[in-house]
Amino acid sequence: MFKDQIKLFFSIIIGAIIAFYIGAMIDFFPFVSNELVVREIGFCMLIICGVIAICTSVVLENKKK
Repeated sequence: MFKDQIKLFFSIIIGAIIAFYIGAMIDFFPFVSNELVVREIGFCMLIICGVIAICTSVVLENKKK
């Protein structure tokens, strides 16, 4: 069960990074931006995606019990 949680966490984080890459194709890349606010929003998005992944794995684990 623990391997599934790690797999879910990393797949969501990698999905967020891919979304950043797609945004870079249209001239939006928050970690390289000169504006501090844009960089903070990008970093907070990664943190929120990680928290969502952890909460989802806990809910799925409890649902299986």
